[in-house]
Amino acid sequence: MAVVIIEYKLRIQEFFAGVEKLKATDLARYVCHRRAILAFLKTQLCLEDDGKYPKEDRIHNIVFPMGKSSDEITFAEHNLWLVDERFVYHQFLSSDQPIRAIPLLQNDSQGEPDIIMFDKACAFSASSDSPFSSVTIIEFKRPMRSGYGSNDNPFVQVRKYIEAIREGRARTPDGRDVPILEGTPFYCYIVCDIHDSLEKQAFDFELYPTPDGQGFFGYKRQYNAYFEVISYTKMVGDAQKRNAAFFEKLGLPHRAS
Repeated sequence: MAVVIIEYKLRIQEFFAGVEKLKATDLARYVCHRRAILAFLKTQLCLEDDGKYPKEDRIHNIVFPMGKSSDEITFAEHNLWLVDERFVYHQFLSSDQPIRAIPLLQNDSQGEPDIIMFDKACAFSASSDSPFSSVTIIEFKRPMRSGYGSNDNPFVQVRKYIEAIREGRARTPDGRDVPILEGTPFYCYIVCDIHDSLEKQAFDFELYPTPDGQGFFGYKRQYNAYFEVISYTKMVGDAQKRNAAFFEKLGLPHRAS
């Protein structure tokens, strides 16, 4: 065991010796960027001088620029990590663009999900295989919004996106249109502040409260779709916790002011 520990320490030393100071500086700069983004995001969730809260467009643009795709935006230009670190890794992402304009789909739908992501392509050998293995949809709502009605139910809105995508076809990298596999899973996230009307809609949609009381979750078997509601408070708090160790190493405050 002692020999293994010694070898491990030697490898660690060799690794860090090979890391250029410039790279370390870049990492520190990126951690500072995350800290600044969190602080800025908190200001965009607050009441403004006109007595209103900012529209969801501001939050959307902080997370990922609207009207753009992952073909146009680099890793350093988006902040998907605010919602979930896993979202950084995807095959293709479309932000606030019509479903019919997404290159991985052959579809006539005019629907415009805030963010739609496609997981890494599957290795496919038959013409009926889909060029992606899962679909993620993210919808943002205006901070402190209340009074969701039957015409703007976010769960119905996302469900319609799922139905539209399933009714269309997928397009392979070589331009062939193929059916979307029936078992393709959907992961759907609604980021918002939670008020009575939305809470009632979540229960009507058969979702369950999260243990921390800051959201809802549930699985809709008929759509093979997982739904999750994330409050803005939870999104910011969780992002702060995930990055706290990095902030501490640089002597930055853990929490956004």
